[in-house]
Amino acid sequence: MINKQQLLSNIQNKDDKILFSKIIDQLNFCIKNYEPTFTEFLPMLKYLEINSLLSKQHIDQNIFCFGGFENAERVIIGFFPEYIEPEEKSFPISILEVTYNEKYSRELTHRDFLGSLLGLGIDRGKVGDIIIEDNKALCFLNNDIIDYININLEKVGRTKIKTKILSLNDYIIPKPKLETKNIIVSSLRLDAVLAGAFNISRGKVSEYIKGEKAFINFVIEPNGAKNVKTTDVITLRGLGRIKILDIVGKTKKDRIVLNIGKYI
Repeated sequence: MINKQQLLSNIQNKDDKILFSKIIDQLNFCIKNYEPTFTEFLPMLKYLEINSLLSKQHIDQNIFCFGGFENAERVIIGFFPEYIEPEEKSFPISILEVTYNEKYSRELTHRDFLGSLLGLGIDRGKVGDIIIEDNKALCFLNNDIIDYININLEKVGRTKIKTKILSLNDYIIPKPKLETKNIIVSSLRLDAVLAGAFNISRGKVSEYIKGEKAFINFVIEPNGAKNVKTTDVITLRGLGRIKILDIVGKTKKDRIVLNIGKYI
């Protein structure tokens, strides 16, 4: 069992301490009862923070996060016993498809859908990402409230809607949108790439890295000299997220031309 008080002794933020305490309770339940446990939905960055905290204490546990699709911003953390292989289908996530007739309504926004869901008395932790399409939204919800929402959600704002429950296998989630561009960097070092991608100084990048705000493939990377590679997803907390798409070549001055995609 993990000593929660000791693990959280250096956490100053009260809200983080409460959240991480609940997460560790789920982990301890998994360890004690040898069965998978799951948190509620939380921002990806909170998963990164708690995973970093556990790693620093050399806590070796089957930990996996999933939000219903690749690169979800809100995820559920799953803790699994050593004898169980983590699987996405194990997570308690379903999709509620919400459609409306756009001829009789203004274009509905993420805020409209989220507000209507929470207006039914639903806790924010039960709601994952909401993907907006032309005349519908895909709402990723915890399984334990999906039926309630399906029955009781009749309007979004003043707009009448229709709902349908989908499993994760029923729908192909659109891939995240990337704004691509070429940048020129002196090397493939993390600090050089971040400076070029976000148009900030290497000194400022170093401050972010020292503050544990830089992530490669959703894992904190404290070493600015680490080389990045094609397909790496790099997050700079507070500024955004990029993906290394291709190493295009070199300039006449032997600088590297990178093609990157910025998540929008």
